[in-house]
Amino acid sequence: MTIYRKKKGSDTWHWCTNCTNWPTSDYDQIERDNRPSSGELDKQCRAKEKEGNCKK
Repeated sequence: MTIYRKKKGSDTWHWCTNCTNWPTSDYDQIERDNRPSSGELDKQCRAKEKEGNCKK
């Protein structure tokens, strides 16, 4: 399972804890096996995942 977070009021999900935009306060969080079906996926998280540098 992967933890996904987004700032309250935002539509962008993050899943790499080493993302510079990883929400640490005032966020919504879900835990699931696959990507959230609504909202945007953070570009920095996608890049880190592609590079093999995503810390979960």
